[in-house]
Formats: sequence, structure tokens, C-alpha cells
Amino acid sequence: MKLFIFIFTICLGCFSSLKAQDTINLDSLKATLKNLSWQQLDSVGRDLKNKQHLEEAEIYLQKAVEVAENKNGKDSTYAVSCTELGAVFSSQGNYEQAESFLIESKEVREKIFGTQHPDYASSCSKLAVLYRRKGEYQKSENLYIEAKNIQEQLFGKQHPDYAYVCNQLGSLYRYKGLYDKAEPLYLEAKNIQEKTLGKENKEYASSCNNLAILYNMKGLYYEAEQLYIEAKNIRANVLGKEHYLYAFSCNNLAILYASQGLYQKAELLFIEGLGSIVGKNNMRYAAFCENLASVYYEQKFYDKAEKSHINAKNIKENIVGNKHPNYASSCENLAQVYHKLNLYDKAENLFLEAKKIRENSLGKQNDGYATSCDNLGTLYYSKGSYNKAEALFLEAKNIREQTLGKQHPDYAISCLNLARLYRNTNEYKKSKFLYKEALENKKNQITNLFPTLSEVEKQSYFSTIDYFFTDFINFAITYYPQDKSISENLFNQQLFTKGIVFSSTQKMKKQILSSNDSSLINQYEDWKEQKTNYLSLLQTPINKRDSTFDLIKVASQINELERKISKKSELFKNTTQKEYTWRDVQKNLAKNEAVVELIRLKRKDDKSKIEDTVYVALIISKETKNQPEILVIENGTELEKEAFYFYQNNINFQLEDEESYNQYWKPIQDKLNNLSKKGYSKIYFSPDGIYHKINLNTLKNLKRKGFLVEEQNIQLITSSRDLIERKEKGIKNIDLSKNFAAYKTYLLGYPAYNLNGKDTLKVNGEDRSLNGLQRIIGQQTVIPVLEGTKVETNQINSLFKNKTISTTLFQNNEATEENIKALQNPAILHIATHGFFIHQIPEDKVTTIQKAEDRNLLKNPFLRSGLLLAGCQNPQTGQEDGILSAEEAMNLNLERTELVVLSACETGLGDIQNGEGVYGLQRAFRQAGAKTLIMSLWKVSDEATQLLMVTFYEEFLSGKSKREAFKIAQLKLKEKYSEPYYWGAFVMVGE
Repeated sequence: MKLFIFIFTICLGCFSSLKAQDTINLDSLKATLKNLSWQQLDSVGRDLKNKQHLEEAEIYLQKAVEVAENKNGKDSTYAVSCTELGAVFSSQGNYEQAESFLIESKEVREKIFGTQHPDYASSCSKLAVLYRRKGEYQKSENLYIEAKNIQEQLFGKQHPDYAYVCNQLGSLYRYKGLYDKAEPLYLEAKNIQEKTLGKENKEYASSCNNLAILYNMKGLYYEAEQLYIEAKNIRANVLGKEHYLYAFSCNNLAILYASQGLYQKAELLFIEGLGSIVGKNNMRYAAFCENLASVYYEQKFYDKAEKSHINAKNIKENIVGNKHPNYASSCENLAQVYHKLNLYDKAENLFLEAKKIRENSLGKQNDGYATSCDNLGTLYYSKGSYNKAEALFLEAKNIREQTLGKQHPDYAISCLNLARLYRNTNEYKKSKFLYKEALENKKNQITNLFPTLSEVEKQSYFSTIDYFFTDFINFAITYYPQDKSISENLFNQQLFTKGIVFSSTQKMKKQILSSNDSSLINQYEDWKEQKTNYLSLLQTPINKRDSTFDLIKVASQINELERKISKKSELFKNTTQKEYTWRDVQKNLAKNEAVVELIRLKRKDDKSKIEDTVYVALIISKETKNQPEILVIENGTELEKEAFYFYQNNINFQLEDEESYNQYWKPIQDKLNNLSKKGYSKIYFSPDGIYHKINLNTLKNLKRKGFLVEEQNIQLITSSRDLIERKEKGIKNIDLSKNFAAYKTYLLGYPAYNLNGKDTLKVNGEDRSLNGLQRIIGQQTVIPVLEGTKVETNQINSLFKNKTISTTLFQNNEATEENIKALQNPAILHIATHGFFIHQIPEDKVTTIQKAEDRNLLKNPFLRSGLLLAGCQNPQTGQEDGILSAEEAMNLNLERTELVVLSACETGLGDIQNGEGVYGLQRAFRQAGAKTLIMSLWKVSDEATQLLMVTFYEEFLSGKSKREAFKIAQLKLKEKYSEPYYWGAFVMVGE
């Protein structure tokens, strides 16, 4: 449950301070209308509607409709009254009646005026508002677009009425979460108003306000702040600080600061806004009180939140009475505070009151009433009153099934609520069925939505529904001892969800490039070029950027182009996520092979509160008969903290590690031993969480006195799904060592970081790390040249030349970003230089709006990791800056590249996201197309790296496979340097 936050978007209707108990008795009111004219009925009805006296307004406007039709038939006055009455029913939540009258109005106006008339356009807009409220977004969008086209044809684009519809359509897209569609419409409306009305105008200020709301939602806090301030200043100058629109600006700016944790600034603005509201007995004042309460709630000042919510509730009761849905919302807000304080009786009374109001005002067959059932059910669930909770959850589920259908997202929420409840009452079969229903709902949504979204939008969308899948994992590991077959469902789920965003993006890319659709391919190449130009500008110092270049607008255009590419033609039909089963994986295993699929899970208690972190291993082999095995590694929190620090220290200080094997691998090995006494010739391992940060081969089994690299053949994979898809695509393992003559190899190393040859240190034996943050934010630093990279690339070059293999070597001034970006599908790409990874600014360090903006920019992990190349010390105007970020690496042309070696520090690091892997250079090069990647997990010794790489290629060129050569190279390096720090920094991932 969430507290309601009221952001004021565009000018709202005025609210009267008339008390509900002062209104005329409704029955008496009807008797007074007999002799009133249509004009009187319409005028009073509109006034009551604007004052939110909806029941009285309904009576006047119904009579107005009757009088108009009796007098002149279905003429323009009849259409006006139908429109106003429809708006009243819409505000009451009576959408069926509202739709009937609004459609009637639209049809009458079309018959009288035709479709090219302002009144018809107005009917389209009014009906669009209703469909937006109902959640029928496609109908709403079609009507808004129709109204927009009419206004354009009648008045042209440079007209305030056209700008108004642009704002409305932009707001629809914002409600839908399609921010990149909303933004250009808001910008267009704002620009038109600036030209036609000027900046010192309340309509222009409203456009600034709308655009600011959008930027706030997109996390562009600095831009939002500037627009909110601009709107606030205009309203102060044009309307005065006592005007309610000035109060709205204070409210919205306060919400922005509150979202950043700047509660003191937010509180002052809320209080200032309250001072601008004329009188305290009106709906605007109540909204401010509720927003102020939300700030107190987030700060855990529950006593202040309670008082402010009570104040808002009392105001609403005085204005609209205690039977109105707005009053019900206040009851639920206050109830949530009491729920948080464990004051269950108080919360229950308020939830019950809200539910009864919605039942009486809206009826039971609507989602608003269903939501009230859910809220009350959640309270009973917290209290342990499972019978009461069950009845309410079932009622909500049945209503949603009848009114919304089983494919609606809210239906899935009802299924999940019931599944959780039955899990806690040990009714596992019921729970299992409901989880299945909820998850099928979400899978269908993914299948339908993913093909129409950009990669960023896919990530954002999946993060909003991921809790459905993680909740099922919690259920499965609990239920497994009673029903072993649940492991089948869990493994199948992992095949669908693990790496789902990466997989979907890769499939779309391959479909486009193999489509033979020249137009689509050209669009794709144009999108890549636009991204490259955008990144180049983004990395340019602010004082050197073209001030006319709008970064935000360009980013929006790039995202929209990506969406168009994804949707074009029917290619998307081949990019949806297939539903495989664990049996499909098993078919692709050879004898004596096994798969370990790892899941990081934040385990929750029976009240859905996080208890701790665990790791779940799903294991199958060629010999598995009935279902996958489940192993729960209970000490996940320890593995991510104390155990990992212990592992790191032993690596860095080259100490013997007596515990890490027992912590990270022994439970898995014991399970494998139980399944097969003979052991396995190969173990495919799909990591998650902390397992991305350790090299399993470096774990030492003290009982056997050997490292895991000497005991097991472990191959890292992204997901078990990889084994299936390779076979489906007909991909064969290519033995590069026997086909080198047909391939080209590119080596890059020993870059001249300073092209002027000054201030660059030469170091021998140093590690290949660098504080990348200093370079990225523009502070001066001296970048040490690595002599070992020169020796390394020269020796590797000689090895390839001796085999008469086509090889190109880039060193010194040629080891540039331009040369890497110009490559077209090399067979092998080897890069030896400095690597960097920058950590995000901690949230608790954000104390100003500027720091909030900085943190927002660094949210993209692909801009926080990269490689340093020639010229990065002193980038030249008009040229690349010498920093190949992971974001840029994603655009490299590596579709037919068999192997990329990143011979640099910490190139395997990045932000780890559950189920999606490491967001950094690793993902970037894989997404660019590289089939296999060698990368490092920690700072590496220059000399040891040089020896490892040269030995790897010697073995490789002698006829070994990539993996065989890499393992032999590690073992040979281990003979010279026994500590894992030297030989265990690098890992191989991919095919």
C-alpha cells in the first residue's frame, strides 16, 4: 500500500467552502426544478459540478438534458448538457453512465457540425479523459489524437487550443509511463505557448509545471527543479503569492525535494503553499495537508503524519461529506499510518469505513471497491486474521475477474495475495495453483510488452513485476520438502526470467541484422550512430558543449527510435521469450555433465518482510530422472559480507584461505557427490549475486590440498537457456585453432595516454588499475603507462605471425578509440591497457539537488566502467576522448567475433542485478556480439598478466580449444606464482 500523493498538474476546478450538511435535501431539490429554463438548469448544474457538489449537479443536469431534448430535440444545447452530465458521472466513478452520455454528445455534435468542428473536438477530448480514468488507454489515445488533428487542421499548430490538446495527450502518455512520448508533446505545447502567449503567462507556467512533473518521474531532478522554480516565479509575478496556482507550485517543488530526502526544504514549501490557500476549509488545503503528512510519514514522524491526515480528513468531511470517495481516500491514508504503528483496531475501522463508502457510492463491481477489499484484507493478513483476509481477497479477485478479466495486472495481484495467504495457512496446493495463475499473467504481459519496449524500458518494467517471481521462489523452497515436483516449476521459471532483458535485446538485434530488410537495418545503424554522437557529447565538458544542443531531447529521440525499430514489421514475433523446461536443458547435456543454476534470493517471512539473503542452487544432470534438485545455501548474507571480505583479503594479501571453499563451494560439491559418486566431466555454472565477484577456480580444498581449478571443469554460462538455444540455432563449437587462416586478429596495447608525450609515467610491474572517477569528472591525474602491455602484445603478435595469421597491432598513438570502433567483426580482439570501474554515489551522501542529479547520471553502470586508450590524458577537440566506456562498447561491431580478451584491471566488475548479471564491460562486449570473453575480477599484476596471456595464445595456437588453453595457461602460471592473486584474476565466460 502507498500513501496518496497529490501532484497538481493543470488548473483544477474551484471548490466551495459550503458544508455538506448545508446543502438542500435532494428530494426537495427535484421538486423546485419544474419551472427552470434550460439556461438556468445548465448554469447551476455546471456551478455545482465545479464546486464538487456532484449529487446536486447530477439532478440539475439530468433535468437540463430532459428540457433540452423536449424543447428542441437533440440539438447543440442537448449535446452540451450530455457532456456536462457525463463529466459528473465520470467524477462520481459511474463510468458506464458517463460513457453513455459522452458518446451521445459526441455523436450529436458529429451529426450537427461534422467532425471538423471545435465542439466535436471538445467531445473527443472529454471522452478521452473518461477512457483514461477507466484505464482504456488505447481508446483514450485515439480520441486525443483525433482532437489534436482537428485542432491542427482548424487553427494550425501555432494556436493555444492545439497546445492544450498536446498537453492532454502528453499527460495520457505520462500516466501510461510512456515518458518519451509525453516529453515531445509537453515541449511542443510549451514552445507554442511561449511564442503565442509569452513566458509571463499562466498557461506557459502550467506547461513548465507539466514538463517538470515528467522530468521528476524520469529522475531528471535538476531539470525538474528548474522548471518547477520557473513556473513558481511566473505564478508569483503574474498571479501573486496568494493565488492557488502559486500554492500548487510550492506543493510540486516540495514533492520533488521530498523524493530526494530533502525533507526540511519540502516541509517549508508545503507550509508556504498552505499559507497561499485562501481559507482552510477547501479541498486544496486538504491536499496540501495530505502531502505534508506523506513527508512526515517517510521520515517516520508518525505523530505529525497522523495529525495532518486527520486535518485533511476533517476538511473533506466538511466539504463533500463522509460518503464521498475523496473522503474515503483520506480514511485509507490515515489507516495506513495506523497500520504502520500496529494500531490495528484504528486502522481497521478506517479501512472498513472507506470500503463502505466505495460500496455505497460506486457499487461493488468496480476496481475501486476491489482495492478497498485488498487494503482491508492486507490489514487482516498482518493481524493473522486469515479467515477474514481470505474472504476479502477472494471478493477482490472475483470482482477483478468479472470487471477486468484474468489478463489484467490487478487480477494477478489478487492471485498473489491469496497465494501468500494460503502459503501461511499451509494450504500449499491452493497456493501453488494461484502462484501459477499470477505468474502466467505476468509472463503474458512480458510476451506482449517486451517487443514494443526499448532495453531501458524493459529493465524498468521487469523491475516493477519481479516481486511476483521472487515470491514464488520463496514459496518453492519452503514447499519443496513436501512436493519435490515444485522444483520443476522453479527451474522452468528461471529459464524464462534469468537474463531476460539481455536475451530479449540480443534476439531482437540478431533478427534485425538477419532480416534482409534494408530499411530496418538502416534504421538500426542510424540508431547506433545517434547513440554514439550522444555519448560523445555527454562526455564533453559542459563548458565546451554546444548550448543549443538539448541532451534530454536527444536521449528521448534515441529511445523512441529504438522503440520503433523493435516494433517494425513482424520481427518481434520471433523475439519473444520462449518457455523452455528443464527437460530441454537435460537433452543438451552430455554424459557425466551437470548444470548448476544459482539464484540469489532475499527470503521473506510469513508477513512478506525480508529476513535474510539465501542462495538457491538448482541442479540437474544427464542422469536426473524425476525433477531438479534444490539446495538452499542459508548463509547468503554472510557470503556477501564477512566471507567475501575474507576472500578478498586473502587474495590481495596472498594468504592461505582455509574457509572460502567451505563457504562458497562445499555445499554444492557435497550435493553433486550425492547425485553421482563418479563425479562430472563438466559442470555448467550459471552464477548470481556474489558468485559473480569470485573466481571459483581459486577456492582451495584444504582436505585435498588442491584448488578447484585442479579438481573440476567448470564452465560459466549466463543461463541454462544458453545450452538449448545454441542447439536450436545450429551453432557449432568452432575450433579456432584449426581455422585461423580464415580469421583476422586485432591486438591493441601500450596506448600513449598523453599524445603530447608529457606527464605520463612509465611503470614496470605495476597493476593495471586506475581511479577512473578522477578522469571521468575531469580532475587532473597522471596515467601510468604499462610497459608490460607492450611486451605482451608484441609477443602475441609474433606468435600469430609465426602461424602466418592475419594480425593487426595497434600501439602508442595508434591504440585509439577510433581504431577500435572502426573494427568490423574481428575473429579475436585483444586489448591490453588500464580498466576502471566507478562506484555509485551512496544515497545517504545526497544532500543537495545537484548531488541528486549527479547520482542520477551515474545510475547508468555502463558509463561507470571502461577502458583507457590513447589520448585520454589530453583529448583533442573534435576527436574521441580516449575513454571507451561500456556504453560505447555495446555499439561495437562484434557479431561474428569469437573471442575478446580484456587484459586490464577489474574488467569483469560492474553493478550486479539479480538474474541479469553484471552491468559493465562484461555485458557490453557480450551484447556487442562477442561469443567468449576473458576478463578480470580484481587488480592484476602487469608481469603476471603478460605471462598468462602469452601462454594462453601459445596453447591456443598449438591446437587447444579456448577453454583448454585458458585452463592450461592458468595452471602453468600457478607453477611460477602459487598464489591465486596472480593466476586467478581472470575468468572466461560465454561459449
